[in-house]
Amino acid sequence: MSNPTELATLVRAAIPRLYAFAYVMCGARDEAFVQVREALRNVDREALLAAGRPGDYLLGRLARGIEDTLGRKADHSFVILDNMLRSEETQPIDPDKPPIEGDLARVPVLLWELKRTCLASVLGALPPGVRVSFVVTDLFGFPPAAAAELLGIKESAFRVRLTRARRRLEDYLAPRCGHIDRHNPCYCEGRLNLALETDFVKLPPHTADVPAAAYNDEPEHRDIAELYRTLPPVLLTPEQHETLVTVAVGEPAVPT
Repeated sequence: MSNPTELATLVRAAIPRLYAFAYVMCGARDEAFVQVREALRNVDREALLAAGRPGDYLLGRLARGIEDTLGRKADHSFVILDNMLRSEETQPIDPDKPPIEGDLARVPVLLWELKRTCLASVLGALPPGVRVSFVVTDLFGFPPAAAAELLGIKESAFRVRLTRARRRLEDYLAPRCGHIDRHNPCYCEGRLNLALETDFVKLPPHTADVPAAAYNDEPEHRDIAELYRTLPPVLLTPEQHETLVTVAVGEPAVPT
C-alpha cells in the first residue's frame, strides 16, 4: 500500500520540472498546469514509489500525455507567427499602453514574458512529436537513447525527429531573432507594442520567475538550444503547487 507522505514528497519535488516542461511544450501557463494535473491524476502510485527515478517516471508520463493530447499537427505555422509579430515595422515602447499604463516597472517584466512566450511559440510551430524531441534532449538533457525510452519510441525514430527539430528551429530563428544576432530584424523592445495589441503577451500572474537581470543582458546565442536553456523556467504559485500535490496523492484538491 502506498505511503501518502512519501508519495507527496516525491511529487512535490518533481512538480517544478514537470511544469517547466509542460510550459515549453504548450506555450501557455494555464495549459501547462492542466497538462501536469492530468498527468498526476490517477497516477500509478505503486509504480511511482517503486521507480528508480521517480521524477523521470513522471516526466515520461507527462511527455507522452502531452504528445497524445496535442496530436500530430503543429499548434500554428511559422507564417502565422510572422504575421502576428512581424506584420508591422518595429515601434518604440509606448509607456501609456495597457497594461503598462505608466508603470515602467512592468516593462522589463513584459519583455521577459515576450521573450519566453515568443520562443515557446516558435516551438509550437513544430509538430508535437518533433517538438518533444528537442525539449527532452536539448532542454532537459536526456541523451537520445534515454529520451527514446522515456517516450516509448525507437531510438532511430527519435534521432530523426531531433534532427528535424534542430534544423527547423535553426532555419527560422537564425535570420530573425536578435538574441541570436544583434543585427537581426526582430528584437523584443521593437515588437512589444504589437505583441500587446494582439494579446500575444500579457502580464504574468506573478513575478517570482522574472529575473532581476535585463532580458537581453547576455551575449548573442548562436546555438539555438543554448538560447532556450537561458530562459528561466516558469513557476507555479504556491497554491497551484499544493493543488497538484493533492491531485496526485488523491486527497480533495484545493480549487484554483
